[in-house]
Amino acid sequence: MEKIRSVLVIGGGVGGLTLATALARHGIDVLLIERRPAFDVPGVGLGQPANALRVYDALGVLDEVLAKGFIYDSMKVCDFNREIIVDHKFLLGDERIPAVCALSRTQLHSILLGAATRAGVKIRLGLTVERIVDEAGQTEVEFSDGSSGRFDLVAGFDGIRSTTRQHLVGTTFGPRPSGYGAWRIQVPRVDAVRGMEFLQGLGSKTGAMPLSDDVMYLFHIRPEAPDARYEGRGNAELLRQRLAGYGSYVADIRETLHEGSDVVYSPIEPMMLPWPWFSGRVVIGGDAAHTFPPHLTQGAAMAVEDAMILAREVLATDVAVAERLMRYSQARYARCAFVYTFSREWLDAEQSVRTMEQLNSVRAEMKLNGSNWIAASDRILNTPI
Repeated sequence: MEKIRSVLVIGGGVGGLTLATALARHGIDVLLIERRPAFDVPGVGLGQPANALRVYDALGVLDEVLAKGFIYDSMKVCDFNREIIVDHKFLLGDERIPAVCALSRTQLHSILLGAATRAGVKIRLGLTVERIVDEAGQTEVEFSDGSSGRFDLVAGFDGIRSTTRQHLVGTTFGPRPSGYGAWRIQVPRVDAVRGMEFLQGLGSKTGAMPLSDDVMYLFHIRPEAPDARYEGRGNAELLRQRLAGYGSYVADIRETLHEGSDVVYSPIEPMMLPWPWFSGRVVIGGDAAHTFPPHLTQGAAMAVEDAMILAREVLATDVAVAERLMRYSQARYARCAFVYTFSREWLDAEQSVRTMEQLNSVRAEMKLNGSNWIAASDRILNTPI
């Protein structure tokens, strides 16, 4: 059967870099393009659960990730004063792979960029695709600088606003506002925070995740107007207002926020694209195909899993290319759909808590079943891909 010898990867995030590296290490000619003129990666921090760490192990960068990040194996669900409701020990990882390692997005991106460079991936920045013409056997691509190229496969890992997805399905499917938004900031790590924490408030949720011995990531999720775009110096004051109902270290952090605090806001816009995720010789993965609420910290993990499974199919020669891309779509859809459903239901459930009576009801239910509920997800996601 036909071998794929040249691949264009669109998008220089964690999924695109993972795919490019996995292919280039096996001798495929890979060009990766990124629309930004520099790799000044936006974002705050990423929890990388065991299933993502296994991918980094296969790429040969696990030790770098573990050395840069903060390793933990538990999650606490608390009330707004940090009174513990559930203390769950993850059923993730094994004797080699820890349950979770969290690190800054910038650090993870730097590690993956280094791996791609060592593997021989050709990288061009400040470049986008203007036109894709899918022909029998190859794909002609016209770029924004006027150049063009022919590739055996085009893989779009170009994020939630993916233009590659539009090539496949137009504007029929795309991210839709959920009515919720996420606020995030890096702050000095509180010594007591040694794993993921969720603090359930009334009409919102706040949480923390350690990124190193010195730094942690504070996040706040609440209803926001679908068209809200909070940018600029006013974000710190807006976050101060939204954290007013919380005690413990959240109250302490609230008091430290000032005009210069680097508070990031983004709407939560879940999306699950129906499969198959390809047409002809054009295929997508990562946020271009699915975006999730952040509750399982599986966004980047699903992107790198997509990349590894796609690489496996690209390298296979047992069936025709179309059948390999169909196998990729089938293999990934059910697992990603599980993450989408689980995290979306968790988001809706927590945000429906608006009164003390409702919080007390949730407290009683979570004490009985919360750890078993999270464990069900652990068992599914700890299954090797």
